[in-house]
Formats: sequence, structure tokens, C-alpha cells
Amino acid sequence: MTIRTRLTLWYSALLATVILVFGVSLFTLLNWAWYSQLRENMNDVSQQVRSIVTFDETGTMIKPLRKMQFAQTTHFLYAVQLHRANGDILWSTDNLSSYPEAFDPQNVNSLVPVSRDFKLPVDGTHVLVYTEPIFSPKRSNVLAGSIQILASLNTLEAATERLLRVMIGVGIVALVLSFMMGSVIAAQALQPIEAISNAARQITAADDLSKRVPYDGPQDELFQLTTTFNTTLERLERLFNAQRRFVADVSHELRTPLTILQGNLDLMKRMGPNAASLADMESDVKRMTRLVGDLLMLAQADSGRLPLREQPVELVTLVVEVLQQTKLFSGNVTVKVGRIDPVRVMGDPDRLKQLMLNLVTNAIKYSPDGGEVTISAYPEGVFAIFKVSDTGIGIPKEDLPYIFDRFYRVDKARSRAMGGAEMGGAGLGLSIVRWITEAHRGRVYAESEVGKGSTFTVMLPNLDAPRPPESTRETRRAMQIVPPNLRRLKPE
Repeated sequence: MTIRTRLTLWYSALLATVILVFGVSLFTLLNWAWYSQLRENMNDVSQQVRSIVTFDETGTMIKPLRKMQFAQTTHFLYAVQLHRANGDILWSTDNLSSYPEAFDPQNVNSLVPVSRDFKLPVDGTHVLVYTEPIFSPKRSNVLAGSIQILASLNTLEAATERLLRVMIGVGIVALVLSFMMGSVIAAQALQPIEAISNAARQITAADDLSKRVPYDGPQDELFQLTTTFNTTLERLERLFNAQRRFVADVSHELRTPLTILQGNLDLMKRMGPNAASLADMESDVKRMTRLVGDLLMLAQADSGRLPLREQPVELVTLVVEVLQQTKLFSGNVTVKVGRIDPVRVMGDPDRLKQLMLNLVTNAIKYSPDGGEVTISAYPEGVFAIFKVSDTGIGIPKEDLPYIFDRFYRVDKARSRAMGGAEMGGAGLGLSIVRWITEAHRGRVYAESEVGKGSTFTVMLPNLDAPRPPESTRETRRAMQIVPPNLRRLKPE
């Protein structure tokens, strides 16, 4: 059963319940009102009869000297009988004189007003009989007789039956119309959802994640659903493109050293072993080892199987170690120290050192001969700042939000041109930097200008800060220095 059908049925069922409750209430109210009006009219007739009742000297009720005529009115037929206390009929109206059995002999001597409805045995007419006692004027507690008033209920029942038929007919018509209108309204309300479903089918059939669901309506729940769906499609498209680029880049990164290895092996088969071929093969093996190691580390990080060994770490000590290691491959690029102040963080020293080496290596790789790379580490309020600046080629503004994505390179030819094949990266270094930073509850961002260089800033919780950075205003103020378009901190 479709949602449209279910909504229509629910709507119709709700309306049917409302109509049923309203109809029963209205029918009961009108029926009660009509019977109440009838009893009031019969009471008025009783008061009129009392005005013609006469008594003798002993207080016995005698036959009235004058009569009152009660004819059939527009709605009801009234008839009256006057009884003595012994049950004898003293006087009656002419309109039902031939049906004395129509009156109620059971309540002739009732001391309180009584009404009873029953059907006449002669023709089955449904009647209502109202009995009111009459007491002697000499002794107020002695019953002198009673007045019985009869009204036919045939007209009232006919009106009630007509009302019931009309209400049932109107209810059925209302239900049919409501079902039709509900179906149309449900179809219009679900049209955006159907559009989303059609768009999803088209995307699946065409394998095209660039399509979006059009929506031209108010900003209601359907607008939010459409926006969420389009956002999901955008993210899926980005992930799909990243995966496709990932496969292409991995294939390229592995194919190049494998081709070199195969060429060197063929050369050694023909010419014999030589030092140059062995050196090239060793370099390519190391390169593939680094690539596979980086991929394995990121895969373990994504699956949560890469625990951190946390302990107090002095950043200045790590900076000194990184400086010593970078002297081995810095070449003609000068690596120097900027601002250095003692600051401690809680973290894994090996991973933090890997973070620093990746940033410094990246800066050296994109700096020309004679360029400078500056390393700084210092406390700043509740943060420990580690900063790497270079005078390299810089990063275009449109590429800044994506440089921490895996296998993303601004220009795949630049790294080769800047430092040879051994300096070429696979685009995983900055992804590892971001993961290590976030694993230490920190933030990383980059600022750059083409032709002038780049600055990478890592903000980590300062272990010696008086309060945790998550609960201070200074933390929120510090976060404002991160450019909003660069706060893409969650891994894809």
C-alpha cells in the first residue's frame, strides 16, 4: 500500500469518525429537544385543563361545566381525559373518545406527574401519555383525580427518521468527496517526494551523481528533505570523485616505481648488476614502502584500530629532533627556527613528530633553491601552537579548502619539478597531519598566497593552561582566527 493511499485512508477515517461523532451528537440533541418541547407543550395543556376542573362542596371533582377543544396541530395530536380517584372517566376530549384504551390506566392514581410511551393495540400508533394528579381543594393530601394527556409520536418519529436518512446520506457524500479530495491533496503533498524518488532512480540508472532534485516551494519539511538529499548527493559525488581520484593516484604512484624497478631488472639481466641501478631500485622500494605505510596508517585510523600513546610531550624537544632529521634532505633550502618557547601537550610523541616532519617536508618540497622554512612552537593562551612557514610557490586560494584531502595535489607536476622523483609525494602527508591533529583534539589550517609562500598552523590543547580549552571563552575567540572556508576538519 502506497503512502498516498495510507494518508488518504487515514484522512477519510478521521473525517468519518468526526462525522459519526457529530451526527450522533446532533441526532441525540435534536431528538432530546423535540421530546422536551413535546413534554412542555403537554404540561401547558395540563394547566389549561386544570382551569376548567370544578369540585362540589365535599371536594369531589365533578364534570366540567365547559369544555376545551384540542384539534390536531401542525406537529402533534393532543387528547385529554379527566379521571376521578376511583378511575372513572369524568370527561374527555372528542378527538380520541373512541380509543379509551389509548390512555394509561396504570398511572391514574399516581401522586406525582408521570409520562409513559407505548403503542396502541388497535393500530400500533406510538403515543406518549402524560399523567398529572389533581388533589382535593379541601384536603391537599387527598387525591381527587388525574389529568391524562396523549400525544401521537408518529409525526415526531417520521421527522426523526427523515433526519437520520438525510444525515446518513450527507455523511456518505462527505466521505466520498473527502476521499477524492484527500487523494488529490496527498498527491500534491507527496509530489516533491516523488520527484526525489524519480531523481534517485535517474541517478542510479545513469550513474550520474551531478544531478540534483529541483524544488520550488515554501521552506517547509519537504524543502529541508530536498536540501538534505541534494547535500547528500553533493557529498556522495565528492566522495565518488575522491575515490576515483584515489584509485587513479594509487595506480599512478605504484605504476611508476614498478616500471622503474622492472626496467632496472631488465637492464641488470643484460648488463649485470651496477650501483646506479641498485640505488634507483632501493629508492623506488622505499617510496612504495612509504606509500603503503601511509595508506595502512590512514586505513587503521579510519577503522579506529590505531591507538595513541598519550603522555606529556615537550614540543621544543620534538622540534630539535625534526631539525636534525630535515638537514639530511633539505638541500639548498634553509630550515631555521622562529619563535620557540617551552610548551607541553598531552599526546603521542611519535605521531606528533610525524606531524611535524610531514609539514616541514611539505614546505621543503615546495620551496625553491635558496628558499627558507621557519619552524615555530610556543604557547598562546590555552593553545600550544606549532607553525611551519615557507617562501615557496604558494597555494591558490581555490585549492586551500581541499589540501588536507587524501591524494589531493594542487599541481601533480610541481612536486616533481621542485625536488626530483624522491621528493614527489602521493598527496597523503597533509591528510595524515589532519588526522593526527584531530586525534589530539586540535585544529590545523593553512594560509597561503601564490608566489609568496604558505603557513601551516597546528593548534593543540596546552597542557599547562589553567583550564581545559573546551570550556574557555579564549578557545572560542581563538577558533575565530581559523578562516571559515578552511574548517573542513572531518575526514571524507
